[in-house]
Amino acid sequence: MITLKKVVDQISIQCDVIPMGEDLTVLLYGGDLPHIGSTVLSIPRASLTGDGLSTTSSVLNCLGHKDDVLARLFAEKIAVRSNHTTVCICGIHVDGLSSDGIKAIYDGCLLLLDEVLTVIGNENLLFSSQK
Repeated sequence: MITLKKVVDQISIQCDVIPMGEDLTVLLYGGDLPHIGSTVLSIPRASLTGDGLSTTSSVLNCLGHKDDVLARLFAEKIAVRSNHTTVCICGIHVDGLSSDGIKAIYDGCLLLLDEVLTVIGNENLLFSSQK
């Protein structure tokens, strides 16, 4: 398992990447009330353009949640980078967050995703904990 954290405007966001056999489970959560807001399943496949990999994704949202934007981004990027089926469960909640605060969290999550993708680039490191 890999755990990475980022603090954005005093809001803690955490990403856990858990190998499960040949698949990956990603937990992205934080703020005042971490929860299950959205779940995205991404399955890597050959791109329809014939150039590299893409994904087919399915999204489940809890009523009124918008966590699917980040869940889909994380699931799809990680699935393509790792070439493994990936599920991302995301729930970040901060009471009274302004639109600027939402953008700051989104931007912080992009930085966190870059860190995750760097670690996943070394598949031996990610899956070595299972052996």
